[in-house]
Amino acid sequence: MHKALLLILLCFTFSSGYGTERELNIVFIPKSSDQDFWLFMRNGVDKAIDEIGNISLTWRGPRYNDDTDAQIRILETYTRPEVDVIIIAATDQARLVAPVKKAAEAGIAIVAVDSALLGNYQQNSIMTDNYTAGILAARHLSGLLQAQGNVVVFRTVAASASTDQRAEGFLDYIKENVPNIKIIADEYGGGSRGKSMHSAITLLDRGLKIDAIFAVNESSSYGMLRALRNKNLAGKYPFVGFDSTKFLLQALKDGEINALVIQDAARMGYLSIKAAVAAARGTPLKESNIFIDAIMLTRENMNNPDIQALLVP
Repeated sequence: MHKALLLILLCFTFSSGYGTERELNIVFIPKSSDQDFWLFMRNGVDKAIDEIGNISLTWRGPRYNDDTDAQIRILETYTRPEVDVIIIAATDQARLVAPVKKAAEAGIAIVAVDSALLGNYQQNSIMTDNYTAGILAARHLSGLLQAQGNVVVFRTVAASASTDQRAEGFLDYIKENVPNIKIIADEYGGGSRGKSMHSAITLLDRGLKIDAIFAVNESSSYGMLRALRNKNLAGKYPFVGFDSTKFLLQALKDGEINALVIQDAARMGYLSIKAAVAAARGTPLKESNIFIDAIMLTRENMNNPDIQALLVP
């Protein structure tokens, strides 16, 4: 009787899927906590956890995406035996390599999300195809300018792989395809909305002959729009931004922004958990790098039901 009962229990255990595996301890380290982008990401994370079960999640990141020192400290804090996987959106693709290496050597699986990491210590990288997203922005903005004019590229922080790739895609497209568009400023505004706004005001005060603007992420788009409003210039220049917040969407409706490049952050978060579980259980996803296409949002398509789901967390 005892042997029969044991056999029944073993059969039940192996046939029940994720729910009967031991609980996994996953730590998710975002770039910041001051941007709506991470709310979208968290929605996807929570959806995957609900589907899989048996996951203990710790979500902890720095306040702003230029505080790499804080992100390193968080990573080091969770480099400990009871952690199975660390999912990280690196604020600095180079400075995070050493602490990520230390975590990997301690037996913790690493998944990079949103932004690339140098080195090869991560099992998977899941992110927007950022270089192509920059090209998408350049095509749209050059069309608005009828292929000529002076453009400002407004970045966030140096060494952030995702946003620098967007800027490089934008710049390469302009250089190769639109010779009559001139990049008159290519600058980093800072890692928070406030820093971006003050940097943008300083840039506008230089008296440059600006015909159009491209901002590479949520905080830089927010900061630039605030600065343009401060100078009574909102809506005066073609302006392509990045990411979605209620503030930016209203500016799009009002004509102060011409277009926003939108990411599927929820899908990134969802896939990052799937990749984390697979890596922890010794069956990593076949694709080491998973890229997700961005979408160009305009006033003309913003009410499309398929796009609406990407706009509000």
